[in-house]
Amino acid sequence: MHSIRSRLNIIFLAIVTLFLATSGVISYWQTQQELENNIRLSAMALQKRLQTVLPGILWNFDSTQLGLVVEAEMQSADLALLLVYNNEEQVDGRINDQGKMIEVHKSITPPDAQTFPIYYPANEVSKPMGKVVYVFSREKIAARLQQIVIAKIIEVVLLDLLLFMALSHSLLLVVIRPLGQLREALIHAADAKEFNFNDIKLAQTRKDEFADVADAVHSIAQRLCDDLESRKAAELAMRLTRDLTESAFKQLNETKNNLVQAEKMASLGGLVAGVAHEVNTPVGVILTSASVLFEDTQVFKASLDAGAIKKSEVMRYSEMAVESSRLILANAERAAQLIQSFKQVAVDQTSEARRTFELGEYIDEVIMSLKPTLKRTFVQIETSCTEKIDLDGYPGAISQIITNFLTNALAHAFSEGQEGLITLHASRIDNSVTMRFEDNGAGIPAEHLKKIFDPFFTTKRGSGGSGLGLNVVFNLVTQTLGGTLIVNSEEGKGTCFIACFPLIAPLPKEGKPS
Repeated sequence: MHSIRSRLNIIFLAIVTLFLATSGVISYWQTQQELENNIRLSAMALQKRLQTVLPGILWNFDSTQLGLVVEAEMQSADLALLLVYNNEEQVDGRINDQGKMIEVHKSITPPDAQTFPIYYPANEVSKPMGKVVYVFSREKIAARLQQIVIAKIIEVVLLDLLLFMALSHSLLLVVIRPLGQLREALIHAADAKEFNFNDIKLAQTRKDEFADVADAVHSIAQRLCDDLESRKAAELAMRLTRDLTESAFKQLNETKNNLVQAEKMASLGGLVAGVAHEVNTPVGVILTSASVLFEDTQVFKASLDAGAIKKSEVMRYSEMAVESSRLILANAERAAQLIQSFKQVAVDQTSEARRTFELGEYIDEVIMSLKPTLKRTFVQIETSCTEKIDLDGYPGAISQIITNFLTNALAHAFSEGQEGLITLHASRIDNSVTMRFEDNGAGIPAEHLKKIFDPFFTTKRGSGGSGLGLNVVFNLVTQTLGGTLIVNSEEGKGTCFIACFPLIAPLPKEGKPS
């Protein structure tokens, strides 16, 4: 792990090095420009001197004087080569080879050579009479620049070394040592079994930023401890509230389940009362017919025993016996049918058994068991099932759905004595069933549509409504049958519930009843 001192030293050294390097580059560039300017001035002075002296010498072909002039110019340490041409013929030349003057007899033109023409003063506009080729040496410039580079490197290294030593010592005294004391105090306070706020104060009395940091840490720690105590108290209160909420929720669920069961039992009780009333009629007819048959049989037997039986009496008795037997048989079948339907529906409503059944026949059984309820109203019910639909599921759920839909429509869609029509249509689409329950009653207000499936929501609380009927239907369709339930309604134009569920009901979740 890199320490703060190391990182600060690296940062400061990098800054100083960059500054010195930038300064060196600027100094290098300025020196180079200065030396280059000196060479240009020397070249201009050389050109001016030779253009003044050489025309007469070349005009007179004075080789001795020309040699002296060339020799004198070559005394300059910066001049490396000097060649003089008369027309296109080289007449003299010198080269400076590491301080030695060497005559050049062969015409050479280095790549970096410079040239200027020589004119006779009286004939400047005509063709030049000669030229001078010269080369200034750049070794002096290179040597000077090399000296500057070496000096700057030495300067950067020395300043970096001194700065590193000074910064290290200063940081140790001003930053690192007090920071280490604060770190040790914090570690000691963190490891201590019993926390003491004085442990995070610096050991010695200081009046600088680190003392302010220690005081700020002390204040933060005090605030955190206060917040921790407040949070502990709030957490304890939350736990108590959660326990109370869970208990209330559990009681609410139990109450809801009890209400749902009570609603089922109330529905079953109404079914029992209706079926009992419905069965009472055929049973009464059976009893009356049996009584008439019994009394006429006794009279017929007495006449037969007395030997005074007549043919007309035998014919009358036979007709009475046939009619009584027909009435007894027909009403017995009617009562048996009602009892069978009631038995199956009652068993399905009070149990959660899974079995295979045919939907159309079962709908007829449920509607037959509910007809006593419909007899007290002016509402007609029509059912249709376009094809034979075999289901593997929970008939009790289907019975409860139909019963709750019907009782909900009778309670909310139609007022007392109002005529109406309820239709129940079932159809199969691929591997699913669609049940459409529709009425032409009052409809549901728009503000209630989003709430009708909520538990305990009812618009007839004072008239015996529990608010669980449609909630039970929703749970049966979406959970027990594994389907979906939607509702469409417009106030004054009736309501339509559409339940879609698979032919094979899903298996119950583990730990939950179906």
